[in-house]
Amino acid sequence: MKSKFIGCLLGVAIGDSLGMPVEGMSYEEVKKLYGWINDFLPSQDGFQAGEWTDDTELTLILAESLSSTLYFSPEDFAERLKTLESFRRYGPTSKRAIELIKNGIHWKNSGTHSNTDGSAMRVAPIGLLYHFSLDLVENYAVISSIITHRGESAVASSVAIAIAIACILRGEKPIEEVLRRCANYDDLTAEKIQFAYEMRDEAPEEAIKEIGNSFMSFEAIPFSFYCYFSSESFEEAVLKAVNCGGDTDTIASITGAMKGAELGMEKIPERMRNVKESEKIIEIAEKLYETYLRITS
Repeated sequence: MKSKFIGCLLGVAIGDSLGMPVEGMSYEEVKKLYGWINDFLPSQDGFQAGEWTDDTELTLILAESLSSTLYFSPEDFAERLKTLESFRRYGPTSKRAIELIKNGIHWKNSGTHSNTDGSAMRVAPIGLLYHFSLDLVENYAVISSIITHRGESAVASSVAIAIAIACILRGEKPIEEVLRRCANYDDLTAEKIQFAYEMRDEAPEEAIKEIGNSFMSFEAIPFSFYCYFSSESFEEAVLKAVNCGGDTDTIASITGAMKGAELGMEKIPERMRNVKESEKIIEIAEKLYETYLRITS
């Protein structure tokens, strides 16, 4: 079980770092400029090879908050967000919410009605820590989302990813619970995740055309599920997410979280574990696992 906690958080960082250089490029642009990406690369805006972005940073902040409080405390999470000083690659919705919190706005009022994917990208630790109770996972995922993103699809997507991670750790196929609970908040997102599952044997080009892979939750999250369901190995899943273009860092990080949780750290290729601050990530994952043991003992 500890290996799955580590695999999940490492998966977030690895997918994020691999997708970082080509974020926003189309499938055709990625193919033309890089051919096939299979390793960490620097970006054109100053990020080094293996360096991760806001996807990983916010995921780790949430994981550390959970470990310190045992339950999910939006107050503690919001206080930690106040310490952020750099917003490199942060989406406008998350950035605005954090600035509002810094200016004294309560976390209940800091989120905006946005359906971008910034809350789903960080929610994996909730699915990890509370996988013993899917109701708790769902409730905490909703609260976590509205701190920054209050849109129906954004909330539904956060629930979908957290529930998927929890089901994976429970040894259960995630699709049924994900669809049922996701539909409580947004039918479109649930329908597109169902479609992504049905398309798992289709070529990536077809999936891009039918599902979409932009930074909107109702595209990025279903496409992450497509990458997860259509791949056997960790490497295949994250590289597919990266080379398909779109919101690559987020789609690949979410895909990496799910596949890492399923397969554990040992099934992640050693060359991919050489991501920025990997030892710190492993330490945070181990602490989260120890917190899980404290809660359930």
